[in-house]
Formats: sequence, C-alpha cells, structure tokens
Amino acid sequence: MHNRHMSRFLLAATACGFTALAWCAGGLGEPAVAAAAADSASTGSASSTPGTADGIDLTQAKQYWGFLHQYCSKCHNTEDWAGGIAWDTMSPQNIPQDAKTWEMAVQKLSGRLMPPPGNTQPPQVSVDQFVHWMEGDLDRAAAASHPYTGSVALHRLNRKEYANAVWDLLRVKVDAERLLPKDDQAGGYDNIANVLQVSSSFLTQYLSAARQIAIEAVGNPDAPPIGTQYRAPRESGTQLYHETGLPLGTRGGFEVTHDFPADGEYELNIGNLAAALWVFNQEFQNRLVATLDGKQFWTGVIGGEEQTKAIDQKQDPAVDAINATLKHIRFHATAGPHQVAVTFIHRDFAESEGRLQPLTLGDAQNEVLRLGSFEVLGPIKVTGMSETPARERIFTCMPRTAQEQEPCAEQIISSLARQAYRRPLTSADLDPLLAIYRGGLAHGGFEVGIRRAITAILASPYFLYRAEPTPPGVKPGAAYPISDLELASRLSFFLWSSVPDRELVTLATANRLHEPAVLKAEVYRMLADPRSITLASNFAFQWLDVERLSEVNPDPKIFPDIVDPREDFRTELKLFVDSIFRENQDVVDLLTANYTFLNQRLALLYGINGVKGDQFRRVTLAPSESVRYGLLGKGAFLMGTSYPTRTAPVLRGEWILDHITGTPPDPPPPGVKMNLAVMAPDGDQKVLTVREQMVIHRNNPSCNACHGVLDPLGLAFENFDAVGRWRTRDQLSGTPIDASGVLPGGFKSASPNDVRRILLGHPQQFVQTLTENLMTYAIGRTLDYRDMPEVRSIVRASAKDDYRFRGLVMGIVNSPQFKMQSAPPATGAATPIKTAQLIR
Repeated sequence: MHNRHMSRFLLAATACGFTALAWCAGGLGEPAVAAAAADSASTGSASSTPGTADGIDLTQAKQYWGFLHQYCSKCHNTEDWAGGIAWDTMSPQNIPQDAKTWEMAVQKLSGRLMPPPGNTQPPQVSVDQFVHWMEGDLDRAAAASHPYTGSVALHRLNRKEYANAVWDLLRVKVDAERLLPKDDQAGGYDNIANVLQVSSSFLTQYLSAARQIAIEAVGNPDAPPIGTQYRAPRESGTQLYHETGLPLGTRGGFEVTHDFPADGEYELNIGNLAAALWVFNQEFQNRLVATLDGKQFWTGVIGGEEQTKAIDQKQDPAVDAINATLKHIRFHATAGPHQVAVTFIHRDFAESEGRLQPLTLGDAQNEVLRLGSFEVLGPIKVTGMSETPARERIFTCMPRTAQEQEPCAEQIISSLARQAYRRPLTSADLDPLLAIYRGGLAHGGFEVGIRRAITAILASPYFLYRAEPTPPGVKPGAAYPISDLELASRLSFFLWSSVPDRELVTLATANRLHEPAVLKAEVYRMLADPRSITLASNFAFQWLDVERLSEVNPDPKIFPDIVDPREDFRTELKLFVDSIFRENQDVVDLLTANYTFLNQRLALLYGINGVKGDQFRRVTLAPSESVRYGLLGKGAFLMGTSYPTRTAPVLRGEWILDHITGTPPDPPPPGVKMNLAVMAPDGDQKVLTVREQMVIHRNNPSCNACHGVLDPLGLAFENFDAVGRWRTRDQLSGTPIDASGVLPGGFKSASPNDVRRILLGHPQQFVQTLTENLMTYAIGRTLDYRDMPEVRSIVRASAKDDYRFRGLVMGIVNSPQFKMQSAPPATGAATPIKTAQLIR
C-alpha cells in the first residue's frame, strides 16, 4: 500500500474501530481480502488449470458460494424470485454468462443495499471477500474474450459543445439556451450520442442560429434598429448588496454582454420603477447609473419626497412622467461585444438603506427599489464598423481589388471550414461553400459573401455531427480502431467540450496522434490548457448533479437574511474541482482537501472570517473547520440536496450513494408519497424535527429497506441547514441537532467527518465511481456491465500512482472503449445521413 493511502487507511480504521478493520481496509489488499490475495494477483489471466471453468476457480468458488445461501437466498430463490433473481438456479461455472446479474450484485453489496436493513447482515469482512472474489472472476472472464468496445452512434453537438466550438472558431459568445433546443439526457449527461436526436424543427433552429451567429461575427452596417430585452437574473434576489463585477459603491442591478452589430448610436430603456397607489420603496431617493464597459454614461433618480408628493397629487400622469425619464437614453457604442450595466448607488445606512429586524421571520420592508429589466435598442444611427475579436479571427486577409477577392475568400473559408469540420477539406467540401460565397458577393459585396459562407459552415452536418463511419471491409459487429482524425475529435470534446485545435488536427492528419508518446504529450498539453476548465464546469457539474441547485430557492420567510448563494456555490465548486484536476492531485483529495475557494459573502455564510471582497481566492481551512473539507462540505451539495424550507437527509444520503460510492438505491415503489408528517402522529402540536419525521416513515418495513441506508448517511449532515450553514439547534423546533446514526454493518456516524472517514476506508470505490462517470462523459454513451472490467482495470492501474487525475484520464484514453468502435450489426444498421437531407 502506498504511504499516502496507508495513512488514510489508519485514519479510517481508527474512526470505524479496529473491530471493523477488515471493512475499512476494503479493496487495498489488507486483511479483508487476505483470503483472496492469490486470486487477485492473477486477475486478468485467462489460463485454464485443473478445477477451473472459463477461468473460474471452482474449488475457491465453494468457500464463497455459501455466502449467497446464508444471506441472500431467503428472498432470491425459485419460490420468491425477488428482483427476478434466484441464486439456487445459478452456479460458478456460469458466472461469465450471468455477468450482468453478478455486476448488479456486486454494486448492491458494495453499497450495503443488500441484504436490506432489517435482515441479518453479513460481517463486512465477508462482504469484501465475496465482492473481491466475484470482481476478479468477472475480470478474468472478460480478459478471456475479445475486448469490449461498445458502439457510439452518430453524435450531434449539444448546446454546450456548440457554443464552445463557435467561440473557438469565431470568438462569438453564443447564448445556446436561447438559440437551440434543450438537449435530452441519459445517465445524467447531455452528451450521450443516442439521445441527441434531430427533428425538422431542430434543424430549423440550427439554421436560424447559424444565420444570427454569422451576422454577429461579421457585423452588419445595414442592421435595422432591434431591441434586445434583458431581465434580472432569478438569483439576483433582493438587490440589497453589491453585485460582483459592478462598480464599487453600487448595489443591486445587473450587467449583460451585448453584441453591437455596428458602430453607432443606441438607446437604453430601463423597465418601469415608479408605481402609484402604495408607492412601495419610493420614500427615499434611489439613484441609478448606467455604464458601458464600466464607464458611466447616464444617471437618474427615482423616489424621494418630491416624486412621492407628485404621485400622491397627480397619480398616473406623475408615474408616467417619472418612468419616462428611464426611457430613450442615448449612448454611443462601437461594434462587437460590450458590457452594459444598470445599477443603484448604495446609500449610507443612515439614509435608511438598512433593514429593520421584523417581529416575524421574513417580509421586512427594505425601502429600496429593485431593477427588473432593461432594453438595448439599435443601432439608431450607424457611424462605421470597428474591428472586433470576431472580425480579427475571420478576416485573415482583406482584398484591396476585385482580383484579390476570390483568393482571399478561399483562404478565409478553407481555414474556418477545416477547423469546423475537424479534418482536411476536399474539393467536394470547398466548392459548395465558394459557390455560396459568390452568391453573397453578387448580392451585397465581399463581407456578405463571407457571412453567407460562415452560415453554411455552421449549418453543415460536418460541423454539427461527429461521425465515425465504418471502414470498408469491416464485418458487421466487428471492433476496429478509429482513425486519428476521429481520435482527435474524441479527445477535444472530452477534454475541452469543443473542436480540436490546429495542432491536434495536424498530428492526426499526419497519422501520428495514435503513437503512445505523441498521444500522452497531447493529453497533457490539453489538460494544461485553460479550455480544460470544462472538465470541472461541464463534466463535474453533471456528475455531481449541480443542476438541482437551480431548483432550490430558499424560502425568504425562513431564511430572510440570506442573499441567494447559488452562484457563489457553483463558482466555489468549479474552482475547487478544477484545482484537483489541473494540479494532477490524487482524486481522493476531492473528499479530503483542506482548502476551498471563497469570497467574502460565501466565507461569512460558512462562518469563516478574514476573507474580504467579491473575488474568489484559495483559502486553507483550519482543523476546526474540517466539516468543510472536500465535496461533502460544499454548499452546492448541501443546498442542492435540500428543500427550500428544510434539509432533506434522504436526498443527501441518496446523493452520496449515487455520486460518491456509485451504488444508487432503487427508486421508491409506485404510489409512494414523499410527504412527511410535520406534527406528531398522536396529534400533539409539537413541531417535529427532521429526524423525528424520518422515524415515522422508516417504521414501514418496505420503506426501511432503502431508508435504513439513506437516512443515517443523510442525518450525519443535519448540522448543516438547507442553505449550507452550520448550526447546533433546529431552527423550527428549537431542539439540539442529533446527527447520530448507525450505518449498515453497525458503523456509527454523527458528523460529516465520520462519513468521510468511512468513505476513506474504500478509496477505490470512490475512484471507480469517478472513473465510470468520466468514461461515460468521454465516449458519449452510457456504460453497462460489459464495461466494468475495463473500469476496474483503470482504477487498479491508477492506484500505483496514488490515483492521480492524469493517470485516470490516460487510462480512459488508452481503453478499447475510447480508441475503438464496433461496426453496426448486419440488421438494424443505421442509414447514413446525407448532407442534402440535413440542409433540406
């Protein structure tokens, strides 16, 4: 055992108690698997010896087969057929043929989901020995056959990939959520090829998006005045405090990036703020400022004694006159993307900006206005066309004469199409694009021709799809290595969520990318590139289900003093995960790292002092703050697994089983209601704690089968409230928090630190979960039982290098699943999609 993991092993053993030493040792080759040590050494060998069948040691199998009869056959037998499985119909000789069932059994046992709580539980040492033996036999059986590669369908770019690719091609920021249809998901990921379907309406939206992006990239001196409406982000909340990125001394408001089609005059129209009747929050002056790229170009006042008097005396005419001062605000802007912001000057607290303590939770009057929306309209008058990042990227040449137009156009179009199509061009690729250019040239000049060619490139199936056609001569169902150009695309969409750069395409064109030394160097280069941030912001966010965070909006009546922290939680998690990946740390540090990334707002929410300002920075956590170590102390997890009004131990326990140990529980039976009692079952008006509510539904045996595992895991985090703050008393009942629980196998936990130590007893379980998810994301298809031997092989190999991230990535990149593809079967083969069909 490596020194680093030996220290973790001893720490975990101390936490669990040395009577549980065998369980804490897990798959690290310690006492729990001593009986299978010799078996482990031969994993992957398929040689047949006396007493074996298909690589299965029948003599050794007997000592483990009794485990099933003792603990599992009570339900899984030919009379009950629980889960459609009867162990008495299965035998060691048929393990390879029953691999799907055995992989499921391994997963359930690893998560202690079977036998269900309430039934006789095997000692952890017995579970570990059985799982280790079974995994070894499954892996040897897989090694005895041809490597499993799986098949990835025709792969459409999803919205994130499309936006990233457009940025790399044209330096244009795309609002893909606005322009493109929502992507379907499978296995929690939105880049799974076989669910990224296309309909005629999809194609219409992609064509429309291509036109808009091309106009934005090239610019349009003939652009008509068009208004773009922007609404305050849902998470802007009360707008009582300073917003990151806006000028110091301001509060609330918001900032947007607006793309101006040409140099000229534009208008800003701010949404109405004055109102009649109750005249809410207009008692005092609210001074607004509008800025362009941080420079103020307008200021105005809403509220105050004079305006409230006018509204009182004149009613609607006065309201209209006040709101009219927020309209038709003229300013000048140059072409390209610029930051437009509207915000409020923060008054001194002595001017009643402060908040009175209400007698009840929430609903305090704040006496300040909040910005709801504004519109940018224009151009009202075009004055020219400045250089923009997009134009600099596109126009690598600019013709001075008519004779120079065609060669220059060919240079521009071929360069863009080569990167967009991710391969060298043929005349069949280039000629149609040049024909489209010539049509635009005749209609409106050189730049119009280039703009139309860009539209065609972005609407081309060669850009929108990643295809890996079967080479001639490959038999149906046979596995074959993908080409270097296909490998380049797989690499770039895995590590960057975007198109390959010039260096990758050049190496692939020279047929050198598959060479081991070249491939390794390119993977390391790509991981060091800033674009690999997508492994944190895209992969990790989907792996850890950060999307759920957007569904949890804290109830202001219960959390009146909370400024919506969700965006800060996302930033903290992105920076933290990126640091582990980018610094090539041991991925188990995702659970144990004693640092995080904070700004002042988030530090105060966490109860950490000494962090000033809006900027996030790396902060080392003190030993007394160890509950914040790693993923389990992050607000993104704690709030994302809560409800708007309270914590949800069931969701927290389920999240750990699903995303950390990779052993998701079964969904609740049909018809099960998720409502929990709030009052005591005898009708007493005493408010129940969340723990007391858990007990009520856990008394049902059918519920306890899962909740006996979920609840103690989740309750260990009960000191964290629904917004991720540490507490010692329940806010509603006023009683002390009781976070204690007993996990399957008899292991006690009473805090996040206890759960973390228990998880560290099986570090390879966490690494395997990460590897499964990373491979799913990398190849663009969901994994099945046939992929698991390769996943375990990658994990075993990475253990020799302390589970460092680069080792896991290289293991995936070198796997048959990543470097190979299977030809479609003879029946049901996909019909090739022709370019004309897609464009039509």
